[in-house]
Amino acid sequence: MDRIDLPAAAADRLDAFAALVRRWGARIDLVAPGDLHRFEERHIGDALRALPLLDSLPAGPCIDVGSGGGVPGIPLAIARPGRSWRLLEPRARRAAFLEEVVRSLDLNCEVVPATAESAGADPSFAAGHALATARAVAAPARAAALVAPLIAPTGAGLLWVGENADLPPAGDEWAPGLVVIRGRSGRASTGRRERRGASR
Repeated sequence: MDRIDLPAAAADRLDAFAALVRRWGARIDLVAPGDLHRFEERHIGDALRALPLLDSLPAGPCIDVGSGGGVPGIPLAIARPGRSWRLLEPRARRAAFLEEVVRSLDLNCEVVPATAESAGADPSFAAGHALATARAVAAPARAAALVAPLIAPTGAGLLWVGENADLPPAGDEWAPGLVVIRGRSGRASTGRRERRGASR
């Protein structure tokens, strides 16, 4: 896995995170069994593709919606420890796993056992995050609706979408398989909002 621009301490923590996923994975179904042996490439590496966007955003906390096994929130928190993260996960066993990861790796993260809907309706969460992420949570339009209330006016949401998926109405393709949603202050079109398959 390419770890360009990451210090040795961050690389070590990513290795430790992968080891925790493998230790807990069989018990609570964190990732598909076939992905455990390639977790670094398929999950951690994929999460770290968001770093250029994260680095371009203003200061402020970030939130990972439906964090589950901790991707992308934990790799991004490891790579950029100056950012605080909220890991939003309503399922008790997965939230317990996330708590163990945060404790073991001493991460700047808070595990929040709540749904995206309840967080978006909570004034202490709504419109309060420089970056809100969602990976393997829901179809793109639904994922966009979950992250949008959590994005600060100058922040962004980032969705991981499947190949040939339709972009949500407010989304722009930022990179292959990644769709960005801008906060209210940055919603001018970038010219990349055509839905895939629109020419069919």
